[in-house]
Amino acid sequence: MPRMIATLTATAVAAAVAAAPLLCPAAPAAATAYAIQQVTAADLGPSGPWVRLQDNPANAGRPAGVQQVVPFADGQRFNGSLHLAVSGGREAQQAQAAHYFNRTVPLSGIADLVPSYDSYVRGWTSTPSAAAFGANLQLPSFCNGAFTTFSFQPQLATDAQGRSGSVVDTWRHFVAGPSSLWATSRAVSSFAAGSSHPLSAYAAACKAAGDGAIGVIANVGRLGDAAASLDTYVDNIAVNGTVYEFTSGRATAQGRIVTSADAGPRTRGATAKAAGPAQRAGAGTAPGGPGGTGDRPAGTLDGSVTFSSPRNGPLYTSVGTRLVFSRPGGLAPGDLVVTANGKPVTLAAGPGRTLIAVVNPSATVDLGPGGAYRTAFTVAQGSPRRGAGTLSLTAELLAQGFQPLQSTGVQARALLRR
Repeated sequence: MPRMIATLTATAVAAAVAAAPLLCPAAPAAATAYAIQQVTAADLGPSGPWVRLQDNPANAGRPAGVQQVVPFADGQRFNGSLHLAVSGGREAQQAQAAHYFNRTVPLSGIADLVPSYDSYVRGWTSTPSAAAFGANLQLPSFCNGAFTTFSFQPQLATDAQGRSGSVVDTWRHFVAGPSSLWATSRAVSSFAAGSSHPLSAYAAACKAAGDGAIGVIANVGRLGDAAASLDTYVDNIAVNGTVYEFTSGRATAQGRIVTSADAGPRTRGATAKAAGPAQRAGAGTAPGGPGGTGDRPAGTLDGSVTFSSPRNGPLYTSVGTRLVFSRPGGLAPGDLVVTANGKPVTLAAGPGRTLIAVVNPSATVDLGPGGAYRTAFTVAQGSPRRGAGTLSLTAELLAQGFQPLQSTGVQARALLRR
């Protein structure tokens, strides 16, 4: 069944406001030539540059879904995202946020720059039959002088991670390449209403004066099922030379390492900006206390890693911790004995002769604004010491992104003085 497709009025188009891009050093891999423009909660509303469904006077009295910028971390920069959701019953049938260009852009130009975006479907608050559709991109356009909306069809696409169909509770990156299908809301040229074709086919047919896309829309619809719910997050919309990156603010999580040998914290590089997504509301603390159980090797050092998100920081979901131990001259498996949250951990050889352990809490833990997430650890000497110099620990916050326990870029470092 085709996705519910939005329509625009002349009033909405006339009110469109174009925003000046904010250049940033990073961009999605599929759009490395794109500029980055951050979109905050203040940018979403009747004054634009992004407008919601209810900001169009033609939709007065129509129930609106959820359309807001929130702390839920995306999978690239972990600094917030756009929340779009609809729920069952008498409530909204559609939710969307739209940005209008300052000129009409030929569809060939849109296609040549390869649109892309990131999408997340929350499984437990979405109807299973609707989950495959998720959120989609729409291009409000003119073709041979007639208005229509071209809608990307994620349910017919394979994401950049090689997944298709209904995929929930993880971020997905969609690239609208040459074979990707877009549905047209109205009959234009030789294309029937509701039919799907590559964007290049529309570009070849829509060449009259004034033809092209006038904006981009992030959209969630009900697919005609008034009882369905669909809860999604969207970010990093790449179109027409700009990546629109939704963020809840510039604050990021911070990390701190404390050990029993410290008179005070001896943490280096404890604060880092997150590189990409995520968390549910609230704060989490990993279970377990410092140290392990049973006999402790002589000279065992106790410590803890604490990551905290400021009150205006991101929400990271399904968090974990990566521990990286290093020493001048290198380390080999068996050189150290480590526990985390009271349980032995397996140390694997890492780059530069480091030792790496990934700590995944036994219960799902989310790190939200104002919250903290703590991992207690112990370190003891294993095999006879071969390296010289001070043992160091780098701890990194992991969270759900495009895959579980993805690096967020938030780190803390400390000398363990062993």
